Amino acid sequence: MSLELILIRHGEVPGIDPPRFRGRMDLALTDLGKAQALALGEWVRERFTVTAIHASPLSRCIDTANAIAGPLAQPVRASMDLTDCDYGRWTGLTHREAAARDPEPFRAWQRDPGINPPPDGETLRQVEVRVTGAVHAILRRHAGGSVVLVTHDTVIRVLILHLLQAPLSHYASLRQDPTAVNRIEVRTDGGYRIALLNSTAHLSRAA
Repeated sequence: MSLELILIRHGEVPGIDPPRFRGRMDLALTDLGKAQALALGEWVRERFTVTAIHASPLSRCIDTANAIAGPLAQPVRASMDLTDCDYGRWTGLTHREAAARDPEPFRAWQRDPGINPPPDGETLRQVEVRVTGAVHAILRRHAGGSVVLVTHDTVIRVLILHLLQAPLSHYASLRQDPTAVNRIEVRTDGGYRIALLNSTAHLSRAA
């Protein structure tokens, strides 16, 4: 059985529109987010042979992962290495509020978040190091099937850029919607191939 990585963003939470730096705030899924997660779980179980489910420990990810686990005999394994970026003192602020509070750091972060952190927060390069280390360790434990990771918008975009060997300055060029599904094929030569990106086909069931 071939091995693939299924990257999934959690369902809707408060602070997505207008966007806020949610980071490590432990936000619950909205009613819409719960419906999205239920539709996602059914869709994933129909299409993939799930051999493991890993998630960020924040409740929005755990609850989304549990909707997938459902009737499967698979535990949800939480890992702090899969948690969201630490946005420091911008946590909870809208982008406009962060720009008004820290104009120069905000402009630097927009230019290249890979090397320019929010005040007291993480760079995306730091996120990349911890997340890719965790993902490689997870994949080494599995010989085949679909390994599901339920995590955050930022984490997924950073990981996809890493797999594409693209600079983190391209971070804003990728989009990840709530409960978006990304399918990454793990090749036998150790490389990767992106077979599905930001799919929300399942959300017709949550309408």
